[in-house]
Amino acid sequence: MPYCPSCGAEVRETDNFCRRCGARLKELEYPPGTPEAAVKSVIIGRIEGIRRRDPEAISKLIDRDRYTKFDDWPPYELQGPEALDREAEALRVLKEYTYETMNWKINILGDLALAALTIRYRGTIRDRSFDLRSRVTAVLARSGDEWRIVHEHWSRFPETQAPHGETIRHRRLGW
Repeated sequence: MPYCPSCGAEVRETDNFCRRCGARLKELEYPPGTPEAAVKSVIIGRIEGIRRRDPEAISKLIDRDRYTKFDDWPPYELQGPEALDREAEALRVLKEYTYETMNWKINILGDLALAALTIRYRGTIRDRSFDLRSRVTAVLARSGDEWRIVHEHWSRFPETQAPHGETIRHRRLGW
């Protein structure tokens, strides 16, 4: 089932509006029923799995045998399926997770798809609040009619949050 690109609620392909947030669905850049919409739905479903703290829902959207990831949380290195195990542990202590996605670009390349987007996500983990903006690139592979995530690359924008919630922006160095 597809998801609303604004709030992540499940929607039917025949819906004109999202029942949760009221977003217009028929005027979307990637209308329901297109391969791009299917790819976007998988990625939104993956993020919704984080919001709902549901590692099983996430694992259904990922090709675990081929999965790799660069994350914007430690460790900052190429990871394999063990990244999903670490994430499942982190979901146990995650609270109040909300997100917004924007600036989507999806390219279908045969049985592969390349999706890029920006996400702002907020929440609390181990009683520490965060409010982050990241760039996300995902590679999905199609098997039959299903798209599954085979690679994700999350990278934070060059700003960080200080301990008391204020934002610190890094200067660009003129190298």
